[in-house]
Amino acid sequence: MVQVAGVAPMEAATFTGSDPLRRLEKELRAARRELKRKDKELAAKEEELQSLFYTVSHELKTPLISLRGFSSLLQEFHASSLSPEGRNYLDRIVRNVDQMEQLINSLLVFSRIRVGREEMESVDVGELVEESVWELQYLIRETGGRVETVTDLPVVYGNRNQLLTVFVNLIGNGLKYARKDVTPLVEVGYADDEIFHKFWVKDNGVGIPPRGRDRLFKMFSRLGNKRDVEGSGLGLAIVKRIVENHGGEVWVRSRRNVGSCFYFTLARRPRRATRTLARERGEAK
Repeated sequence: MVQVAGVAPMEAATFTGSDPLRRLEKELRAARRELKRKDKELAAKEEELQSLFYTVSHELKTPLISLRGFSSLLQEFHASSLSPEGRNYLDRIVRNVDQMEQLINSLLVFSRIRVGREEMESVDVGELVEESVWELQYLIRETGGRVETVTDLPVVYGNRNQLLTVFVNLIGNGLKYARKDVTPLVEVGYADDEIFHKFWVKDNGVGIPPRGRDRLFKMFSRLGNKRDVEGSGLGLAIVKRIVENHGGEVWVRSRRNVGSCFYFTLARRPRRATRTLARERGEAK
């Protein structure tokens, strides 16, 4: 041991590098255990919340079915004996029953959103958009709107039905929240990225006021200020949950009376899964 004048000799063990390393490894193991415990607690709470949503939604359906049945009987057999004011009240009851049913169905969808590995597959997004447009044909005819794909769309890895729900919701909103005397136009596009798939759905509608954007993706939030637009207020909350379950995120840019552009990303998968479907598509042509 080398001793410097005026400095007391110290044990060599004090400066060994193994002690700090062991201490860090011990802290890391403890942090991992704590993180694992928190993950389990969070998963249990989420499971409990989803179960609550499902139970409440399911239980609400029973009295709603009775209400719809009696309302239909009144409309069919007793509407003529009601005054104009009474028929108006009955029509309003039926409309509210329809809205309540839509809300309950949306809650059931929200409660069931989970993505397990066994439910993941290669998905052709071009086909998803075509199917979304087909599902929205009534709305397209009603509004006179158009839906255009402005870029090539990729094959991604995900849950097909859930990703279809994302496109149906975003495209449908673009058609519903239109400006007066402006033909709705919805554009669907894609930007390639090394880490994520990035999509956008752009419309020329009413836009979203800045004060409403911070709560836009929360439950029971409504787009814009169009009170005559039907909806449950859960569509974008469902979109957000699906996208996040696929390892992505969703956000919006909007200008009042110009339109909105919704962006969302999906996590990439190893190219082997997407190459297989791309090869099959090429062989089918």
